[in-house]
Amino acid sequence: MIPVIDLSRHLDPASVIQQLRDAAAQGGFFQVVGHGVPHDLIDEVRLAARRFFDRPQSEKSAACCLSLGEVSNWRGYEHFAADGREAFEIGLEYTGQDHTKRVLPLQGENRWPANDPDFKRTVSVYHAETVAFSRRLLGVLALALGLQEGYFDAQVREPLAQLRLWNYPRGTGLAPHKDHGFLTVLLQDEQCGGLQVLRRVLPSPARRLEERAGSETPEPEFDLEPHDIAEEIAAAQAESQGEEGPVWLDVPLIPYAFVINVGRLFEIFSQQVFPATIHRVRFAPEAGHKQEIPLSRISLALFFAPGWEVVIEPPPELLAPGISRPRPVQSGPHVLFGYRWQQYVNTGEIEDVAAAKRRALAETVTSTRTLK
Repeated sequence: MIPVIDLSRHLDPASVIQQLRDAAAQGGFFQVVGHGVPHDLIDEVRLAARRFFDRPQSEKSAACCLSLGEVSNWRGYEHFAADGREAFEIGLEYTGQDHTKRVLPLQGENRWPANDPDFKRTVSVYHAETVAFSRRLLGVLALALGLQEGYFDAQVREPLAQLRLWNYPRGTGLAPHKDHGFLTVLLQDEQCGGLQVLRRVLPSPARRLEERAGSETPEPEFDLEPHDIAEEIAAAQAESQGEEGPVWLDVPLIPYAFVINVGRLFEIFSQQVFPATIHRVRFAPEAGHKQEIPLSRISLALFFAPGWEVVIEPPPELLAPGISRPRPVQSGPHVLFGYRWQQYVNTGEIEDVAAAKRRALAETVTSTRTLK
């Protein structure tokens, strides 16, 4: 069962903090209501997203709005020809940035469709509201870990905060994965389910990806998942034999709720006190419901992580005896690595996840070395 937590200001703060700690520690996935983002804005951004994806393909793919991966630093529109999924993405723009320096990956100017100021305004306001909410939520999660409420303030002063609008046609989905940042703030489609979370069971430690591939150890700012996705799924399936309940848990639709999940960087920071959990999307409505739901599923995900240069490692307060300390990980390159390998899988260019990660790792190491 996915916990639901009310963050309304009038509630007992100590109780909310404990609920958040229990939910994040239990499985890294929970839903929140009473988050303070206006409901009318949520209605507006959902409508704006659906109207955008309903536009003719030629308008969505216009040069001013076309995303070509790193060519546009993952900003703008993208169409996955293999299955028809679509996405539109923006991030923070730092007006004070020194333009004499090279723009870092995952930064830069946003790309917007022409002649649609309402779409730009609505999506920008929603992005700003969810970024502000993410900062507030991190403050509460810091308290849940026994840290000061402002512990993360400096780390997320200029965060990596990518908002992705997803359009899933019927019969499409997203492969099992973990997110790579600190937090994901997801707004589900108001009518269409499909988000599923794996019942979390850790298998025996898997060999690291670079060991399986026979490659050299990556540089310290990179971190690969300590357990292979397929191995974790197999372990969950094996453990569930004879138990009640499914291996994959459906995340229920709750009006105006945000689905929150912990990413790999927060898992590293908390020394797995708050775990990153495998999840997937399966938008395959039953035949009897086809006339009751839209032809596509719209969701909006904010991927929130500390700034590019921030180094992630557990503070002394969270170091547990008997558990090896993870090596420090630089936020930006780690998130970029996650973007790259998932891009290969999403586009169908590389279907094997391990192969996609090997290529993404090599490319990220090479590209980030040029930034030093």
